[in-house]
Amino acid sequence: MMIKRMGSRIMFAVGIAALLFFSLFPFMQMLSTSLKSSDQLFTIPPVWIPKDITLSNFAAALRHQQFADYFLNSLFVSVVTCVLVIIVSVLAAYSFTRLEFPGRKFFLNVILVSQMFCISAIVIPLYKIVSSLGLLNSYPGLILAYMAFTVPVAVWLLRSFMLNIPIDMEESAMMEGASKLQAFIKVIVPILRPGIGATAAYVFLITWQEFLFSLVFMTDPSKRTLPIGIMDFKGQYETNWGTMMAASILISIPVFILFLVIQRQLISGLTEGATKG
Repeated sequence: MMIKRMGSRIMFAVGIAALLFFSLFPFMQMLSTSLKSSDQLFTIPPVWIPKDITLSNFAAALRHQQFADYFLNSLFVSVVTCVLVIIVSVLAAYSFTRLEFPGRKFFLNVILVSQMFCISAIVIPLYKIVSSLGLLNSYPGLILAYMAFTVPVAVWLLRSFMLNIPIDMEESAMMEGASKLQAFIKVIVPILRPGIGATAAYVFLITWQEFLFSLVFMTDPSKRTLPIGIMDFKGQYETNWGTMMAASILISIPVFILFLVIQRQLISGLTEGATKG
């Protein structure tokens, strides 16, 4: 019995170590490349740990004339998308959990099925819709496309969180004189905060790193987001891998900071949302 337990623990530890390795290896390779000088990038055998660490690639990325513009574009689009998605999704999740209306189960199934489609499958229909609205090459058009892709998932996540909130709490507030809207704002929303944090982190991450929609809907170079802006480091005849990897790390920093700030709400939200679906 002891041998079996020891063997299972060893297998579990090996599995966790392998998972961590495959998860962290791309980032470590990216970091290693960003700290190398150009003459160390293509050496044979490869140099995993730079002999002479240099920050010139980070300096070159920051000196890029449009890098700051790309950063602000991505920040604006991601924040606005996140705020709008949360507002729409919280109201929709409340409707699906607290209100009775014809077709509720049907619309829930539609939301569930819509999550099965990958982003490349909906880019052409969304392009036609955005084009017919005259919103191509504009931030509202890109934000609308991001909302179409993220709202279904956000609604489903927030619905799972909201199912854990007893309806008695809302009814008690209404018995004390609060309206349905006041009960929603003062009772439901504060309790739902961990779920909102987890969902907001998901939406922000998706929009911050998204490439295809930004490439298709935005043709003006001044309106590009960071994932598209990285392509500036790829020339016609060569690619500046060191600077590109440095820019990729710089792009990852805001997401890393976001998860550090809301990690408690994120863990709490994911735990609560997993208890009931």
